[in-house]
Amino acid sequence: MTRTPTSIRSVFARRLRACRLEQGLTQRALGVLVGLPEDVAGVRINRYERAVHSCDIETAQKIARALGVSVAYLFAETDQLAELIDEFGKLSGKAQDALLLEVRRKATR
Repeated sequence: MTRTPTSIRSVFARRLRACRLEQGLTQRALGVLVGLPEDVAGVRINRYERAVHSCDIETAQKIARALGVSVAYLFAETDQLAELIDEFGKLSGKAQDALLLEVRRKATR
């Protein structure tokens, strides 16, 4: 299966917007929540969501924490991988270990 290359900035932008809307947050509210100055918070999040600018990894971590997802989820290259990351993160440590073993077994067949 051939995948069309997508810029990581646009992947982040799409997932950021979807998560923010799912949480019912405005761009400004999210920006303030992650510690951006109030006067630029909304504009900065808007630029991330439109893929005009990339945010640094520390800001991405703050955004992910505020939205209740992992940074890996926001940057995952496919929707399937993002969903897998999100669901995996909801499992207990023991369940994660068991699932990881099963995936490894399947991958080596």
